[in-house]
Amino acid sequence: MFQQFLSVNSLVSAGAVILFLVMLYGMNHLPKKKLSFASRVLVGSGCGTVFGLAVYAAGRAGLAVGGASDWFSMAQSVYLGLFRVLIGPVVFISTVRMVLHTPAYKVTPREVKVKKQVNTLMLAISCGIGLFFGIWFHVGGQTGCFGAVRAGGESLPALIAALAPVNLAADLLLGKTVAVFVAGALTGIAARRMSGKYMDTVKPFFDLTEAAFSIMGSVCKTVIAWKPSGAAAIMTALAAASGPWAVWQVVKFLLVLTLAAAAMLVIQLILAAVFGVGPAAFFRAGKEAMVKALKTRSGGACLPEAKKALSEGLGLNAEVTDEVAAYAISSGMQGCAALFPAMALVFTVHMAGAEFTPALIAAAVIVVVLSSYGITGAPGTATMAEFAAVMGTGMEGAVSGLGPMIAIDPIGDVPRTLINVTGCITNAIIVERRVRT
Repeated sequence: MFQQFLSVNSLVSAGAVILFLVMLYGMNHLPKKKLSFASRVLVGSGCGTVFGLAVYAAGRAGLAVGGASDWFSMAQSVYLGLFRVLIGPVVFISTVRMVLHTPAYKVTPREVKVKKQVNTLMLAISCGIGLFFGIWFHVGGQTGCFGAVRAGGESLPALIAALAPVNLAADLLLGKTVAVFVAGALTGIAARRMSGKYMDTVKPFFDLTEAAFSIMGSVCKTVIAWKPSGAAAIMTALAAASGPWAVWQVVKFLLVLTLAAAAMLVIQLILAAVFGVGPAAFFRAGKEAMVKALKTRSGGACLPEAKKALSEGLGLNAEVTDEVAAYAISSGMQGCAALFPAMALVFTVHMAGAEFTPALIAAAVIVVVLSSYGITGAPGTATMAEFAAVMGTGMEGAVSGLGPMIAIDPIGDVPRTLINVTGCITNAIIVERRVRT
């Protein structure tokens, strides 16, 4: 009875659990001054993988380690559950705040319309590339190791009805990102409309939104700070359950992600060439920003270099390009908020044993594009975007498959940040040329 309560069936499994808990504690106390956050996450992923493979090998050798897997799965589920809890409020608060901060126009200027049109279209293209490469190369395999999910075979009317708001409380809990985004946008529009005549009345709501956004950001940063331990737990659970095959699927995901990023870069170069900036000029002007993107893995940090490349390197109108580039980095990250979450969705759905249908693909594009706007300013953009993509399409049964995405986040951050930066440059080129003509 006591062994059943502790979920250990032998001294070997008890030892494995103790070592596992010690490892998690150690990952959370790695020296912060000597190791960067990305390095600590990778250390956690590496230790978890090695430990998980050792447990897998012990099980294959006939040792009784079965009970330990319950502890591994528990730790993984608890950490992933924190992101599941956050995604609904993150989208709602960020959307309300984004709308409140959007300038109000009696007649929307042409450059603003074009900026939003180009931003949305490029997000959709990037999402499509991620879906295409993920499905084509079948990232995640198909093992059904995370349980069944619905396959998404609905008709278009049924799809729209499923994505629409029904009950805000339930939508927040289930992470229905499209429904939450719509509710947040309507709330923000109503508050902004009232601010014209009744600012004294709605001013507390504006202040409350800013306070909620700051608190939410702090909570997100706290959860993200536990990634080293979370990555260790996730990779231990994955490797112990599926062995080398699962590890290969994670490596394969990174390889296909890099290939998809290269394809998206080619598309950006083609579009820039169509609007008068050839590949040579693009690379010559944007070299500094692109190199910094690969080193820092931060799109925001590269924004000054991107603006300089557009205005000084390419001689474009800075009044237009500065605004477009900043907008694309905050609400239109083609790598972190479109390409990566789309492929992460494919990975998780395949890991859960489901296949893509036209309805699920359509839902993915809608959810990913709207979520990109709905997580504006939120910390951990790529992580939030991948949870929004999976839960927003109704694939909540596949959420466990997002664990490896957290474990490899520092590596995946390199190609996706590059696409963020080249994407903001491409958007600015297209908008500036269209506005000029």
